[in-house]
Amino acid sequence: MSMQVGFCMLESGLVRSKNTINVALKNFLDFCVAGLFFWFCAFGLMFGTSKWGLIGVNEFFFQPQDEPGPRLAFFLFQLMFCATAATIVSGAVAERMKFCGYLLVTVVCSAIIYPVYGHWAWAEGGWLREMGFVDFAGSSVVHGIGGWTALAAAAVIGPRLGRFTSTQSLTSSHSLGIATFGTLTLFVAWIGFNGGSTLAIDDTVPLIVVNTILAGCAGGLSGLAATWWRDKLPMLPPTLNGCISGLVAITACCHVVTTAEAVFIGAAAGVLTYFAAQWVERAKIDDVVGAWSAHGAGGAWGTIAVGLFGDPAILSNGLSFWGQTGVQTLGVLVSIAWAGGIGYALFRLMNHFTPLRIDEEGEIVGLNVAEHGASTEIIDLLTEMARHSSEGDFTSRLQAQPFSEVGQIATGYNRVVDKVVSEIEMRDHVARRLDLERETTQATNQKLLSSIEYAQRIQHAVLPNLDSLAAVATDHFVLYLPRDIVSGDFYWCDQVDDSVFCIVADCTGHGVPGAFMSMLGNSLLHQIIREQKIISPAEILQNLHRRVRACLGQNLADNTNQDGMDIVVLRIDQSEVVFAGARRPLWFRTNGQIHEIRGDRTSIGGGRHEPENATFSEHRIARDATLDLYLFSDGLPDQPNHAREPFDTLRLRQLLLDLGKIPMSAQNLQLREALEKFRGGAAQRDDITLIGLRCPSLN
Repeated sequence: MSMQVGFCMLESGLVRSKNTINVALKNFLDFCVAGLFFWFCAFGLMFGTSKWGLIGVNEFFFQPQDEPGPRLAFFLFQLMFCATAATIVSGAVAERMKFCGYLLVTVVCSAIIYPVYGHWAWAEGGWLREMGFVDFAGSSVVHGIGGWTALAAAAVIGPRLGRFTSTQSLTSSHSLGIATFGTLTLFVAWIGFNGGSTLAIDDTVPLIVVNTILAGCAGGLSGLAATWWRDKLPMLPPTLNGCISGLVAITACCHVVTTAEAVFIGAAAGVLTYFAAQWVERAKIDDVVGAWSAHGAGGAWGTIAVGLFGDPAILSNGLSFWGQTGVQTLGVLVSIAWAGGIGYALFRLMNHFTPLRIDEEGEIVGLNVAEHGASTEIIDLLTEMARHSSEGDFTSRLQAQPFSEVGQIATGYNRVVDKVVSEIEMRDHVARRLDLERETTQATNQKLLSSIEYAQRIQHAVLPNLDSLAAVATDHFVLYLPRDIVSGDFYWCDQVDDSVFCIVADCTGHGVPGAFMSMLGNSLLHQIIREQKIISPAEILQNLHRRVRACLGQNLADNTNQDGMDIVVLRIDQSEVVFAGARRPLWFRTNGQIHEIRGDRTSIGGGRHEPENATFSEHRIARDATLDLYLFSDGLPDQPNHAREPFDTLRLRQLLLDLGKIPMSAQNLQLREALEKFRGGAAQRDDITLIGLRCPSLN
């Protein structure tokens, strides 16, 4: 029964929070439904007297007449197996299946699909068992049936909204910590799953348990290796699924293989389930938790492994190696045809008469609300925030309970609303000041100044000097070359307490639009860093992102403004440098080598192309005797020559390597000369900003 606990936590952790109640209730009730139907008919269909080797014909409404104690214990143990097979379906169809539809699928799985195949494989007289088919604890009977049924159900109801049509990743995992806890619970439960399948406590149990544990460990590590190799990161969900697949695979053969063979079977299962999940995704079947790849594919491999690795002396059924392998393969193919094929046909028929899938609105709001009316404080808060957004009325504030997390969010949102109003008023004030200044200038100089000339004057006035960098950089330079009179690039430098900030930003647009964005960014950075004392580069970017979107009205549904900026933020402390970037990297030289840290793939602002709220990561570099830092916009690498060939980052990297031993001021001159020589008189296409800092260790 601990399998139910593990699956409930695993699936609840892997789905989005708006569907957790639905998943938890499904995992609870499929156990209840499977338990009653197993007593009502499934036990009889599975273990009743065999008719033609196809089906049991008695022991319905199970009540044993002979040896009631042992028979009831056997019934209880098998009931848990039935519930496990049924609950596997839950994760595959999560987040878009109607609750009543899922209960119908559970009835079909536990009352028809599972017991009939179980009769063929496990019952006295079952035709597969009579042929010599062996599945010790259910790699195919339990997990294969559950996995292929899950795949059939997922194929019938279709993928979640946006799963294969959106360019952005469809985030699924609510809490990977809970999912990991669930996997560990399954790991422990499997000791009873496999060890208990001996139906006795004897000398075979220790080897069975050891093989089970080793296969699970090997599956987890091989799943980790597969995702680390292909995805370049040690991802947790494939690792968890690899462990589960290793446990599934060893379930059929844990009693007839050595420990070394168990490790190989588990490791192969972990890799197999990773690539099986990739195949399902390419087939555009949305299996939310990877149920089929772990249970269906892993169960098939483990069942065939009985023939490949099983000890004939323990199997003792008279079959040769090829004979046993053939029977095992036949059993796998039969499980696929029965659970996958018949299951698919039954689900299509059910879906024709009563749609199994929730409507689009219900899927968007989440099954917690749509199916169970589970309104929470956070849902009420989101509803009120949505009203603000749709009506555009920011004069009212949200009610905030000061001692709850939701209340803290509401308080923070109210502050944001106040700031939005303040920013709008500030923008109007700046606009009025610009009009007044233009009229004064016209009266004084007797001529009309163009908006671009005025913007240049304002822009140059707000650009900072670099005196603050002298505290941390023994040598530095700024290469700042606007394409037009005003620039869409800007830099921002200042000292706050013992830290020095150096920032380079590349705004959208050229001329006046670019200059407006640069001045807006400059003003907001001053408020965030100087006034609010926010010094974390990642938090600076998060605050800047929200404020730019608010100032430009990009969170409004009918707003088409896509302006924004790519930016690199550097905080230089006494012993280290802290970096965060929005689509811009940091280059640094140490020990004669140029290294790169890439920024996050989210721009500041960006309209509908970027999320309303974004998070950014921070990176730290220790200051040493040879540390040089380079911050730049994309203007220099993208500058073309007459042949439309860009200057590109490779040429820039090599040039900086060659200039590494000369002072920064000399590097500035060399960079200008190299750029002019490369362009050969071609027009400058973009604004150019590059700052170089020599920041050796102060120790």
